[in-house]
Amino acid sequence: MTTLSKEGANKQVISSQADSLIKISRIWADFFPANTSNQPI
Repeated sequence: MTTLSKEGANKQVISSQADSLIKISRIWADFFPANTSNQPI
C-alpha cells in the first residue's frame, strides 16, 4: 500500500508542476504574443 500512495503523491506533484508550467507559458505568451506560433502577428 505504501508504494501505491507514493505513486499517487508523485502524480499529484507532476500534475501540479504541469499546471504551473502551463500558467507560466500563458504568461510568457501574453508578454510576447509575436513569439507564439498559435497567435497571428
